[in-house]
Amino acid sequence: MKRAWPLLPALLLSACSLRTLAVRTTAGAIDNGMPAFYRESDPDFAREAAPAELKLLETFLENDPANPRLLRALSEGFVGYAFLFLEDEQPERAALFYRRALSYALRLAGRNAAFRDLDKLPPEALDSALKGAEIEDAPALYWAAYGWAGWANLAKGDSEALAGVPKAAKLMTRAIELDPGYQFGGADLWFGVYYAARPKIAGGDLEKAKTHFDAAIARTGGRFLSAKALCAKYYAVGAMDEELFKRLLTEVLDAPADALPEARLANEVAKRKAKALLEKTDDLF
Repeated sequence: MKRAWPLLPALLLSACSLRTLAVRTTAGAIDNGMPAFYRESDPDFAREAAPAELKLLETFLENDPANPRLLRALSEGFVGYAFLFLEDEQPERAALFYRRALSYALRLAGRNAAFRDLDKLPPEALDSALKGAEIEDAPALYWAAYGWAGWANLAKGDSEALAGVPKAAKLMTRAIELDPGYQFGGADLWFGVYYAARPKIAGGDLEKAKTHFDAAIARTGGRFLSAKALCAKYYAVGAMDEELFKRLLTEVLDAPADALPEARLANEVAKRKAKALLEKTDDLF
């Protein structure tokens, strides 16, 4: 019996390694299968399925806490869940999920030693760290910025969330420099909303907003319908341009949702949001 004891550490290590390998194999399969979710044509089905999928990913992450595929999928997944399905009807819940997305994105960024505790770095140190970012860092920076801004936008009384918005802008600035086409030009959309939604005294600038929205729309030839819906909601309303508002939303409603198959789900949701916005025209102008 005594001879068996030296084998226990090796057996435990082997079991741990096998479990980690299994998690990583499964995580890879889920990561590779995510495009199927984005091609979904039924938003209600996707909304019902998303929480279970995200919770499953969190369970996997418990067994492999630094897995980059899981961290990226969770960052992206919680942002998508909050934006597509919650923020219009349940903004308080959406804020919590945006914050959860931020936490995973910061963990993903922290795999690069220069970006550990990114949210705690003072402005000068953050600028210095971001200079060393490379293209593989772009997703972490992008989703962190998106989660941070979404959280701040919906949790307006949360000083911690609001204080992070300037840092989020720095992260997204570097992300757009590294990979401007990521997520169908999502960084341009982010800045379009950023400049249109903020008051002028706090850095709001409708001209800059329009430039970014136009860039995002042009990147897919208008096939990523969320770009037009967001431009209508933030820029057209901010500029009090009712004609542009109606034109953009009508274009969203008239466009085929499968014009960009890899964003079919987002396009279907954009159509629903466009319809709801048009019904509020008289309240907005």
